[in-house]
Amino acid sequence: MTQTRTDGFAPSYRDTYYTRTMEPPLNAAPLSDRIEADICIVGGGIAGISAAYELTKAGKSVVLLEADQIAWGASGRNGGIVTPGFAASGSAIEKKRGLDTARQIFDLSREGVEIFREYTQTLALPGVDMRPGALSVSRYRNTQGMQDAARHKTDAYDYPVEYVPTEKLRQMVRTDRYFDGVYDPQGFHAHSLNYCLGLARETQRLGGRIFENTRAVSMARQGAGHLVTTQSGSVQCETLILCQGGMVDGFSKRLQRTLLPIGTFVTVTEPLGDLAQDLIPTSAAIVDTRMACDYFRITPDGRLLWGGGMTGMALEPANLEQQMRRAFTSVFPQLADVKIDATWSGLLGYARHRMPYLCELHDGVWAATGLGGHGVNVGPLVGRLIAEAIVDDGQRHAVLDPYGLTWNGSVFGPLAADTVYYWEALKERYFEWRSS
Repeated sequence: MTQTRTDGFAPSYRDTYYTRTMEPPLNAAPLSDRIEADICIVGGGIAGISAAYELTKAGKSVVLLEADQIAWGASGRNGGIVTPGFAASGSAIEKKRGLDTARQIFDLSREGVEIFREYTQTLALPGVDMRPGALSVSRYRNTQGMQDAARHKTDAYDYPVEYVPTEKLRQMVRTDRYFDGVYDPQGFHAHSLNYCLGLARETQRLGGRIFENTRAVSMARQGAGHLVTTQSGSVQCETLILCQGGMVDGFSKRLQRTLLPIGTFVTVTEPLGDLAQDLIPTSAAIVDTRMACDYFRITPDGRLLWGGGMTGMALEPANLEQQMRRAFTSVFPQLADVKIDATWSGLLGYARHRMPYLCELHDGVWAATGLGGHGVNVGPLVGRLIAEAIVDDGQRHAVLDPYGLTWNGSVFGPLAADTVYYWEALKERYFEWRSS
């Protein structure tokens, strides 16, 4: 049955580049019975799937409930760029926590990248198709700033990256819109939906139970554990993990009050043929340095996959395809007449401090959400850390405790988010104008 949503985004798998090139869907049946498990996970995005895999591998009986299909939301619709870091900038983390703790937090994000890489390779997940390299670029002249950023990342964080001057950058990305870059040879891009589907199948193979089209509607304390009720069944569990991200949808009122669902947009062109290599001869994915950044890459079949834009109002513009065309032709005017094959939107779950929530809300109920558009590296990390905490009383997640649950501003939160984005965009346009 088609789910009816109230957030402005279409139900079921959206027509995207990822769904057109996906491995067979999981097609897991809905829950229609009363069952028991050690762990119940609500939300089948990359955080929930990663937690389910890690906990099943550790010997726990796990049930995962997904209201739509596995990786239905942002986990299966994103740009597919896998690099370390969080939505909060490194400088913001340093300012709040100090350099030593910032290094510790950054190393966790590096671990998330390596988990994605390791599982793709060792589990031979089909269709993930990792491609090397990630390139951060500036739309205005910022030579000293980009050099300093590259040096700081290399020296302070022991993470070697390379400053790319204008002449070399324009050989890698043939446009005059970008001036300076930083190249990350350890970053990569991949098919995030196929990663999630592959890891879900591995979870099932190990004995984890996954139910799609199963919306959790209520939770209650029952004995020493918890009872999660769905439309046509229930799960009695010892531990409950909430991984709903931008689609928190009222199941946990407390968690919903702490998350901002932020909309973002992606498009993909028809295959470009030789033009793909002419315009973007690098294998790397490209991200600009703005807050509401553009990000793009050439897919394995030679298409331009382009993402960008953010909105706190979580509504998809009626002229989205035209907006996306204007965005990529402002960088590559040669693509003005290229056909667009698919355009889509997704909802990201953000905390106001732009760091993930990974904490025990109360006895046996955990939050693992708020990945802030960095789910492809933070999701695998969250899965591992929460498994360590539940299975072995691990405390590595405690470094994130100071980023606690923060009120999202209620009806004013989306307006505040858009105000911040518009103000930052205005400043960035001024810097671009000075560089023109």
